[in-house]
Amino acid sequence: MKDSQYLTHDIGARNDPKLIDLQMEMGGQGLGIFWCLVEMLWENGGYIPANYKGISFALRWCKPSEIEKVVTGFGLFHVEDGMIYSHSALERIRNKLEKAEALSQVRREAGRAGGIARARNLANAKQEGSNCQANATETDSNCLANVKQNVAINKLNNKLINKDIINNNAPTALDIYEIFFFIRNFKDPDGEVKRFLDHYEECGWTYQDGSSVTDWAKAARDWKPLKAGTRYDQEALNWYRAVWNAARGHITNADMIFLYNLTNIRRDGQKVALRYRNESTARAAASFILDNSLTGDYEVDFRIST
Repeated sequence: MKDSQYLTHDIGARNDPKLIDLQMEMGGQGLGIFWCLVEMLWENGGYIPANYKGISFALRWCKPSEIEKVVTGFGLFHVEDGMIYSHSALERIRNKLEKAEALSQVRREAGRAGGIARARNLANAKQEGSNCQANATETDSNCLANVKQNVAINKLNNKLINKDIINNNAPTALDIYEIFFFIRNFKDPDGEVKRFLDHYEECGWTYQDGSSVTDWAKAARDWKPLKAGTRYDQEALNWYRAVWNAARGHITNADMIFLYNLTNIRRDGQKVALRYRNESTARAAASFILDNSLTGDYEVDFRIST
């Protein structure tokens, strides 16, 4: 049987008392919203923004008030720091990631012994829930990179949300990424996020003089990158930041589409070229930008990385 992306749930879950209360009050509509939210949690590493309007837009068939009622009215989900999550979903996701990582290690060792690096990468991508095709060439590498990026970011978010740091006002990986990307314009923003978090967790969120870090945003703005120099044209980056601010309020998973899967921005006069990790991301970004007339004065080209 081929590996596929799937989520697990208990047989007879519909008989859970909380789900029964949900069905008694909201019927099949409520149950459908519940399972859609569960799928979204799995797709996003266990956490999604509590943006009910954006979720409603993504689902198309239910109201923001109905989604909010399912989330907050029956004890099925939790909302903390603007993020929706479920303890049971988090546990299942972590177990799956641990199993995938263990299996990946076995396959890596087999690959070294047999010289089958490409087959190993394809197997790892499938195990992580990728939709890569067995006979793809360049698509394999793009899809595998996307899988690794998603897993890395989700692990950072889980690491932060599960710890009480900085007076219980913990930043998410996305918060820090935004500063490193849009304000500091680092060459390797996701890599710097990891360096930043590792450094301050190791020193207990204190500065060199021993004082506590009470303003993580200031600490992020003062962070010295491993690689000096700017990454993108600043004018194009300022425009893209406006696009991002519009997308985050209307698209579920906007951070993965518009930030983590972006690989390059190039500007030549009034022409801007955007490069993404895979075709589906490029299409999603293009659809939102063009449908909402967000190109401004630019002529924008959307492509996958080559």
